[in-house]
Amino acid sequence: MHPSRRYILSVNEVEKGQVNAFKINSIQTAELIFINQQSSGGSYPIYLSSDALGHYIFVANYISGTVAVLPFDTNYGRIQDSTGVYQQNGSSIDPESQTSSHPHCILLDKKEEYAISADLGSDELYVYRFISTNGTLKKQYISKSRQPGDGPRHLIFNNNQKYVYVINELSSSITVFTYYPILRTIQTISTLPQNFTSINYAAELLVHPVSNKFLYASNRGHDSIVVFAIDNATGYLNTIQHVHVQGRTPRHFNILPDGAHLIVANQDSNNLVVFSIDTTTGMLTLTDSSAQVSKPTSVAFLIP
Repeated sequence: MHPSRRYILSVNEVEKGQVNAFKINSIQTAELIFINQQSSGGSYPIYLSSDALGHYIFVANYISGTVAVLPFDTNYGRIQDSTGVYQQNGSSIDPESQTSSHPHCILLDKKEEYAISADLGSDELYVYRFISTNGTLKKQYISKSRQPGDGPRHLIFNNNQKYVYVINELSSSITVFTYYPILRTIQTISTLPQNFTSINYAAELLVHPVSNKFLYASNRGHDSIVVFAIDNATGYLNTIQHVHVQGRTPRHFNILPDGAHLIVANQDSNNLVVFSIDTTTGMLTLTDSSAQVSKPTSVAFLIP
């Protein structure tokens, strides 16, 4: 969803990757009108983000190991040619997922000074300075995972930007970093219950948008959402709940802007499931609301 809420952006996850722009013609009917398409700057793009006003789009290309920046015309909804494509390199110990660089996420910090790319293939976080005057990136440094084989997938900043939370797909954990000017690891905590020993791949994470006191993450395999309490003084996480998603493979979820409900997309059971959120405790309760959707992989909100 573009920050203006007038457009939707998507990727074509193919060898010659592409980014698409659509105009939201009607919120009531969810009618979309295709505007244009541009190269993603690599192969198999899987993640998009933007600056606060949506003037620049950041894309992570998983297979080619590249990240790119694409200007966006907010008046006409058109994606422009990229201002830069940046190659990441490296590998790690997993013989299937870490033979080369695989950026899975790139996100601009809240001050819009730096962008961080989570590279699942190399167990690294690439930190770039964002030059807003021309929409380019300049690599500053690389932060290596303490535990080889973590597979950092996605990241999120807390509300005051003192801490960065990174979800590790392969080790099913979240690593907490202090932030600015240098990333420093202060905690790694499992997303799984202690008694779970089967295969699992962690996927998404979000901080509660209103209270900023809770962090949520999804497990594919255990098929759950885990809830953590955040100590805002230290950044540390404390596990308070695991709740089954009533489906299989929760690849993505989102929280409504008022913080009252969480909707999870269960990719392999073809359903969306709604949970209510206790804003005092952060805990989730299953509601009777759900929907059948073929292979859902992302949740966004069209709110008038």
